[in-house]
Amino acid sequence: MFCVRVKCTAPPRYNAASTACYTLLMDNQTAVVLFNLGGPDSLDAVEPFLFNLFSDPDIFRLPLAFLTQRPFAGILSRRRAPAARAAYAAIGGRSPLLDNTRRQAEALQHVLREHGEFEVYVCMRYWNPRAREVVSRLKQRGYTRVLLLPLYPQYSFTTTGSSYNEFLGECVRQGYRATVTLIRQWHESPDYQQAILRSIRTEIARFPDPDPAHVSLLFSAHGLPQKLVDRGDPYERQIVATFEALRSQLAWPDVTLCYQSRVGPLTWLRPYTEEVIRQKARDGVRQILVYPIAFVSDHSETLYELGILYRKVAEDSGIGHYRVVPALNDDPLLISALKKLILAEVQQL
Repeated sequence: MFCVRVKCTAPPRYNAASTACYTLLMDNQTAVVLFNLGGPDSLDAVEPFLFNLFSDPDIFRLPLAFLTQRPFAGILSRRRAPAARAAYAAIGGRSPLLDNTRRQAEALQHVLREHGEFEVYVCMRYWNPRAREVVSRLKQRGYTRVLLLPLYPQYSFTTTGSSYNEFLGECVRQGYRATVTLIRQWHESPDYQQAILRSIRTEIARFPDPDPAHVSLLFSAHGLPQKLVDRGDPYERQIVATFEALRSQLAWPDVTLCYQSRVGPLTWLRPYTEEVIRQKARDGVRQILVYPIAFVSDHSETLYELGILYRKVAEDSGIGHYRVVPALNDDPLLISALKKLILAEVQQL
């Protein structure tokens, strides 16, 4: 058995192992696991990566999933692979997400050294290293305490929830005995918010006219189908809370929250980023600064979608100056935020 502790108000979908909890002999070493999405490490890996994504029942819930999920994933991944390969080719032929996440893990490991024995691991949801490999390594090393820290500041069933479900499922399958604690969300972290504000102020200085009164600031979050929000997913509420906290500290004249990365015919959270860019151009805006509010690591959504695809939308719409603020990646303030989250949680173990 393993003991599960989750900082949340609602139980996760997978709870097969949480029906009993035994007191374990605890050592002084804690494994910290950083959850992230993952991305293809080559153009050949794009289609299998998409297959893993579309096979996830926490994102795509199909009737008779045991019969329909894999055929659905196969059809959709084949259909979307050519466009996705072109996108990854435009940013170097692979996703930089694993490299960026490893740098975050190394920086976090470094700042944790003075506070105890911590080992930081990276666990990706849809590409390597996945939960099966990570759980196997943790079990082999004999950790009895595991702290799961998603690199998603805002909680969604489709991101943190999905990664958590897969991780617990692997613990059950491998018979791994440990106290597993999930930090559910952390969008209210002061250091995290200050890192964003500092990044925005740095980037606006690069405009020909850096006066905030002459720059429209867009906070672009990853979208989510509206039907998932209607079912109780808290992601939108937490994105809005993050946005409002940042806006109140910026005192910027023209600030807009919008959503990107929608897929398929369903209604997703609005307004859509590309539509906002076109509307700003119609309103006479000539300088746009975009911050990727839901992302802390640069990857295809920040580098290609915002940096290339939406830049073309802006230029075609008459926007003279368009910039995207880089994701925080290994920004020291972000690493400080992650460190404080871990230390606060360890004190409660």
